[in-house]
Amino acid sequence: KMKKTLIVLTVAGLGFAAAAQAAVEAKSVATWKATAKKDTESALVVTPLDSLSFQYAEGIKGFNTVNGLFDVAIKGDASATDFTLKAKKLSGTLNHLSGGSTVDVGVLWQGAPVSTTAYTTLIDTAAGITGGNLSPLASSFMDDTQRSTAQGSFTFNIESATVNGTEAAFETLPDGLWSGEVNVEFVANWS
Repeated sequence: KMKKTLIVLTVAGLGFAAAAQAAVEAKSVATWKATAKKDTESALVVTPLDSLSFQYAEGIKGFNTVNGLFDVAIKGDASATDFTLKAKKLSGTLNHLSGGSTVDVGVLWQGAPVSTTAYTTLIDTAAGITGGNLSPLASSFMDDTQRSTAQGSFTFNIESATVNGTEAAFETLPDGLWSGEVNVEFVANWS
């Protein structure tokens, strides 16, 4: 009789152990680098309004695209007859936290790439390019009584990747996290 009781307890013990292993809890802490800046005096101030986060999707063997909003504020110049606003990508490489691989973030304006070698025209009033959502700037660049603002957006994508310095397909990348910065230079001209 005692043996039966021990066997029952052992089986019940194994059943309990199996149930305990089935419950899994995972925790993760996300950390954002944060700064706060205010500039209401400069002739041109461009402020990113959101951060960029890309996720790899196995079904498409690629990363999602992200719309990145930015706010542009300019001082007016009453003597100007024309206004241009141009942008150029300075950098966009993200490095894998454990090293060995990179991904490069592409920047697109209205579907066209913003390159690192030449400026992309966002607004050119003389040529009739009003800048889409940035058009309030194109119509108020002469107003020197108050600052003008508008919001535009770039489309960002992961356009290429490297493993050990060699171009690589996205599906060959290691799992993990890449981090870095995307820098775009804006140049405004009143003429």
